[in-house]
Amino acid sequence: MYEREDVQKKTFTKWINAQFSKFGKQHIDNLFSDLQDGKRLLDLLEGLTGQKLPKEKGSTRVHALNNVNKALRVLEKNNVDLVNIGSTDIVDGNHKLTLGLIWNIILHWQVKNVMKTIMAGLQQTNSEKILLSWVRQSTRNYPQVNVINFTSSWSDGLALNALIHSHR
Repeated sequence: MYEREDVQKKTFTKWINAQFSKFGKQHIDNLFSDLQDGKRLLDLLEGLTGQKLPKEKGSTRVHALNNVNKALRVLEKNNVDLVNIGSTDIVDGNHKLTLGLIWNIILHWQVKNVMKTIMAGLQQTNSEKILLSWVRQSTRNYPQVNVINFTSSWSDGLALNALIHSHR
């Protein structure tokens, strides 16, 4: 369990820092503690939404809760799924829910943008077919990889590695 959490923490921290590099913001070191006061979360959302999001200047729990609440409202306005994630969860450093929050942000701003681009060029409406088309398009330069479904095509790991390699 902790190994998976550690991998997610490292991956999500790298994603956030990649976003911060684009926006000219200082990187974070610890995903859980650096987001607790809500200021860095608001920095991230400022860059992703293009909106200026004022932060409360104080360092008390109340200021942190207000900042995180503001971030959660911005996410709700952008239709980001926040099932069972509240400001106290982030302020208290709940690892599982902080990871869930960041995953939903990544899913919304990274994956959905990729899917919009792909869907613009496709006539299909079935999301599984669209995703399959994207995988096939992403792995087309790997002759040993032939993705025809989401089960047996992935069993040897080649498709996953090709997909990751094609987007590095």
